[in-house]
Amino acid sequence: MKYFKLLILFFVVFACVGCFTNNQPDDGLVTLPRLEGLSREKISEKLDKLGLKYTFVCEPDIYTSDDELDKFIKYGRGFKSYDRVEVGTHLYIYTTALPIPSEKTIDLEMDFDYYGKTFLEDGVEVVTLARAIDGDTAHFYTQDGTYIKVRFLGIDTPESTTEKEAWGKAASSFTAEILNNAETIVIEAEGNLQDTYGRYLAFVWADGVLVNLEVVRNAYSNAKLSSDSKYYEAFYETEIEAMMTGRHVWGEIDPNYDYEKEEFK
Repeated sequence: MKYFKLLILFFVVFACVGCFTNNQPDDGLVTLPRLEGLSREKISEKLDKLGLKYTFVCEPDIYTSDDELDKFIKYGRGFKSYDRVEVGTHLYIYTTALPIPSEKTIDLEMDFDYYGKTFLEDGVEVVTLARAIDGDTAHFYTQDGTYIKVRFLGIDTPESTTEKEAWGKAASSFTAEILNNAETIVIEAEGNLQDTYGRYLAFVWADGVLVNLEVVRNAYSNAKLSSDSKYYEAFYETEIEAMMTGRHVWGEIDPNYDYEKEEFK
């Protein structure tokens, strides 16, 4: 009986040691998990538990459905699932682009009165759309019927008129849709009233929404404001969020653009 008890004790100790060594990477290595189909949030949960460092990278591609967005593609630097790596290894995780958030992180409001004001004298006026030109240019009629050409402040969308650039046509359609469906359009000046081409410079509000900022938020332009603009922080915070999605001008391939011929399909 004595030897039997010692034998049982031996197996218990051996089993416990086995459990410990199987759950603890005694060699300082961990196994890279399988990540297929996972979102960045789920990927982070897995890699954080393993003590791994990582940087997400958006893979340039054509995306035809929201179901394709925010999905794991591959490990970078030649790594693959089930490889053994040291704890603390820095990985590059390639995923599809991310969805553009449906809710605005920054939602600006008009902090000025525009009733009875004129753009040339007061820097603000209610106008009527004459023609949407491209992603950052439109023509309007002022209250007295004057026809003015307006270049949107703070943005620089890809070209779609004399020049043809990837995402230029999409940016133009995006801005035109907002303006054509707006009931009230207000233009607001800041700084110089005109550019070197004689176009008026303005922030354009459509039914209380700052169109210039929406263009940045939807990844059709980077932010182009000086630090003394009252909207500077809003534009650059929005730009960073848009950049992180990898959408449109931030890396996504334009399915309606021929990159070899440099023209729209």
